[in-house]
Amino acid sequence: MMSTLNDIYERLKKSGILIVFGIFSFYFAINAIKGDRGFFKYLYLKGKVEAAQAEKERYALIKKDLEHKVAMLSEQSLDLDYLEERARIVLNMAKDGEYVILDKDINKH
Repeated sequence: MMSTLNDIYERLKKSGILIVFGIFSFYFAINAIKGDRGFFKYLYLKGKVEAAQAEKERYALIKKDLEHKVAMLSEQSLDLDYLEERARIVLNMAKDGEYVILDKDINKH
């Protein structure tokens, strides 16, 4: 029995199948690490997902702030001071005797 296994191993060794098997193993190992669906690509995509989730949370906060501002302008809870402030900003107007200080950050309002 043992000699039969040794004979099979020797025949495989002489035929080059072990070399081909080794080459295929190396090829698949490299692709598992660096391929389009490999480990490095997984880490890269995981980082992209985390960045997208952080951006989603940031936009959720902006949306919540905008919803609050819209609620202050609705008929049920109209805030006249806020309405006047928004009208002045949109129309770029000021009352007599008031000073307007221009801010470089136009996205602030």
